[in-house]
Amino acid sequence: MSTQVSQQRTIGQSQSGRASAVAKKLAGPAIGAGMLGGMFLALIMMIVMGAAGMGFASAINLGMPAFVYTITPPLQMLPSLMAGMGINLPSSAMAQLNMAVHSGHISTAMAHQLGNMLLSMHIPMAKVQMMGSIMTGHATNSTVATLLSQMTPSARAAVMSAMPLNAGHMAVGLILHFMFSAFLGLAFFAVLGAFAWFGPAAWRTRSTFMVFGMIGGAVVYAVMRFGLLPSTNPLMGFVPQIAFLIAHLVFGLVVGAGFAMAYERRAIAKFLPLVN
Repeated sequence: MSTQVSQQRTIGQSQSGRASAVAKKLAGPAIGAGMLGGMFLALIMMIVMGAAGMGFASAINLGMPAFVYTITPPLQMLPSLMAGMGINLPSSAMAQLNMAVHSGHISTAMAHQLGNMLLSMHIPMAKVQMMGSIMTGHATNSTVATLLSQMTPSARAAVMSAMPLNAGHMAVGLILHFMFSAFLGLAFFAVLGAFAWFGPAAWRTRSTFMVFGMIGGAVVYAVMRFGLLPSTNPLMGFVPQIAFLIAHLVFGLVVGAGFAMAYERRAIAKFLPLVN
């Protein structure tokens, strides 16, 4: 009995050591594959959003930074926001508003006057309050998302495209995007590595790893779309969803191909069990 226990312990230690060696050798390729997949994902979204008139940089300039910053339209965009929501002020009131907007400040009295005017135009109180929060600089990402959701798709795209580029926001957006991509690369490699270790040897093929990677991309999309983004970053809900799904499938495909290439290296494959 003691001999069997000793043998089992030795086998367990050997497998643990081999698994550790595999993990160390896959860490670098995992990060690289994740960042490469993230690059393809970002390019797809930039091309699609740019072609849709939403601004090529909107995903990085508006979407990703909203995890950290409050992204609100500048005061200068207030007239175009109102036009996008179908609010047409009398010419005299619009002239006063344009003067205040160009000065960069709307007084409390003018904000109150404008609010009363909007209410007299039968604009819902909730919308007037949201407009007021933008005028006073107290809007949240949820406020902006709610206002954008009340616009037509073309008007919303025009507003997103007109948002000024912010170098700080774009830098943070890129850092967040590629950090998340690298993390997902590690997570995908961990799952694919466990499959390669425990799964049937006949299934350890390049096409299998790539298909599993795409399935993982679909899972990540579903978690982001229906779980994470609605509560943490509602602005990301305005990206074209079909393109967003396809971009995640491409991400999974790239990471799966990266795992397959790493697996096929003799330095990796020799540590895996030969027979299951």
